[in-house]
Amino acid sequence: MIDFILPLFGRFHPILVHLPIGILAFGIILVFLSKKDSNQHLDAIRLAFLLGGIAAVLSSVSGFLQYQYEGFTWDTVQFHFMLGWSTALASFWLFYEVNKESVFPKYLKWKSTGLFGLMLLTGHLGGNITHGEEYLIEVLPPEVQELMGVDLQAEQGLVIPEHGWEQLAYYDQVVQPIINQNCKSCHNPKNLKGELDLTSYEALLKGGEGGSVLMAGNAEESSLYARLILPKDDEDHMPPEEKRQPQKEAIELIKAWIELGGTTDSKLGESTISAETLEPFFHRVEKPFYPEQIVEAASAETLDQLKSEGFFAERVSEESNWLLISCINFQDFNNQDWTKLTPVKNQIVYLDLTGTEISDPILDSISSLPNLTVLKLNQTEISGSTLAALNSNQHLKNLYLNNTAISFDQLNLLNNHPSLEKVFAFETPLSEAEIPKDLSFYLENELYQLPPLPTDTIEY
Repeated sequence: MIDFILPLFGRFHPILVHLPIGILAFGIILVFLSKKDSNQHLDAIRLAFLLGGIAAVLSSVSGFLQYQYEGFTWDTVQFHFMLGWSTALASFWLFYEVNKESVFPKYLKWKSTGLFGLMLLTGHLGGNITHGEEYLIEVLPPEVQELMGVDLQAEQGLVIPEHGWEQLAYYDQVVQPIINQNCKSCHNPKNLKGELDLTSYEALLKGGEGGSVLMAGNAEESSLYARLILPKDDEDHMPPEEKRQPQKEAIELIKAWIELGGTTDSKLGESTISAETLEPFFHRVEKPFYPEQIVEAASAETLDQLKSEGFFAERVSEESNWLLISCINFQDFNNQDWTKLTPVKNQIVYLDLTGTEISDPILDSISSLPNLTVLKLNQTEISGSTLAALNSNQHLKNLYLNNTAISFDQLNLLNNHPSLEKVFAFETPLSEAEIPKDLSFYLENELYQLPPLPTDTIEY
């Protein structure tokens, strides 16, 4: 009848553990507020170390009982357990030392600092047991995590190839990565929360203290899935509310796997899962917008010279040597001024000649820019007679021809351009032309007209 007392006391550990922290922290603060050779706060400091030691003993005993009855392994708790008792003994020792003194002893500050460090380390290890070793660092930026030695590849969870995903082994390559990212920190051989190990299929089948977590073919009756869909504030919801939560698509994948039979020999393509559900997990390598090759940086003197002649000249980013050149403050720029740009022709990736006095012959010069990616020729005298020269710009992606005389016959010279992705041609003859659908690039040539509203005619 009274068998429940010990495990019940063990479950008070998360509450009791805060008592010594608060009491001893108060005592340590008083130590640093006290003056040498005085008895100021001395009685309060004695009491704090005594009560802190007693609280640390109660906390350590309850922690030991929790270890005995809650399924933790000794490897997981041993250092936290030993440091907890060390904190209790250090507290009693400091009480004994202070109790002998009638005035504030000189050594007390550095000894109290040692007790604080011991208490801090004990609490940290306890937090790792409760929340997992990644709890503090999983919210840090990836760059900081890498500096701390975290293997981000191992922590990234589920990654699925965009093509051929149907042949993936459903458990090994889909379900287990989801579990590793969201459940393994609390359910592994060293930290058996609820006596449940989820690090392998065999361990999963054994279940935990509540029995089996997998009922093949019935996701709603399988706690592996059912606990994932409980409200976050429900105490049975998994993972706990303060932990990282799996994506809804990951939960759908687990559900479909269970309903498929919950075995290790099924393929992802055998389930009812669609490519749309897998979209968040597809592995895509994003190509950088600007060319990847490395070029020598333009000298500060060269940039200063360009700026003195009226150009806006800046690097596209602090990490890159590519240049953005604009004539926003050099509106009388013309074909003869082109030679001023030749010193940086290898670095130019973004060239804005909007509103300048250029004409078609300059396109032959522009074609010599080996890394040009964005070109703006808006509001110029460009008609397109030499537009085919831009086929030499192997990295050109965006071309702006707004408010020019360009026609479809000239624009068609760029069809099948090796890299061109978008052309913008508002307020041009192209705006009225019927454009074929087989262009190799996307063409924006019509301004969207908003429908009139009754309020548009109201006079205020």
